[in-house]
Amino acid sequence: MKLLSHLIFEEVENKLENLTILDYVLGLSYVAVKTEEGIGLAYTFRNEIGGGCNILNRNLKGEPAKEIARLFFSVDILESAIGLATINSCLDNGESDNDDILERIDFNNKKVAIVGFFKPVIEKIKDIVDELFIFELKDLPGVIPPNMAKFYLPACDVVIISGTTLVNKTTEDFLCYCNDSSIKILMGPTTPLSNELAKFANIAGSFVKSDGIIDAVSKGAGMKGVKPFIEKRWLQAL
Repeated sequence: MKLLSHLIFEEVENKLENLTILDYVLGLSYVAVKTEEGIGLAYTFRNEIGGGCNILNRNLKGEPAKEIARLFFSVDILESAIGLATINSCLDNGESDNDDILERIDFNNKKVAIVGFFKPVIEKIKDIVDELFIFELKDLPGVIPPNMAKFYLPACDVVIISGTTLVNKTTEDFLCYCNDSSIKILMGPTTPLSNELAKFANIAGSFVKSDGIIDAVSKGAGMKGVKPFIEKRWLQAL
């Protein structure tokens, strides 16, 4: 099987052909990239960005979008985020989704795993699930290190995986740990609205609806700060 990064890139490869980078910002929490097709977001693991990242010494404005999108394949965490944000600028799939996640997925008495600390989701489901396992890189109370996921995910009925795992190239690992019958959801504004990705999981992503997000990201906005500028989208697993 091809890597997810290659499948996602190939989905938009033709669309990228004649696009350029019109604008971009590297914020504290997100990267935002604007092309003629739109604006894409991707999460930045700022604590893992090395000081010798060459991309920081280069002005990307006017660069061919296809070339910059290929940075998604990089093992450098910032380059990968810039590449994915460029790809996300070209993706406009899915239906507008104002539904509560509880209306789409039955969490009652289920064993649930969440890769990434999605606090609003955790608060909604923690009292109705049978068991809840939260995997997170940050040292927060009650979370489990992500490298322990392989011992928990095979027994889970529902698995929510942050789209940020595409940036650090761990998505395939988490999907492989899931059992075939589990409900899988890739979630968050980093998650590409990709039909290819929807062959592996449901997509709970976002579409950027306003240029105002460029200014917000440049000022260090996190999820709350970018929320007014995005529209939630849902792609059902194919």
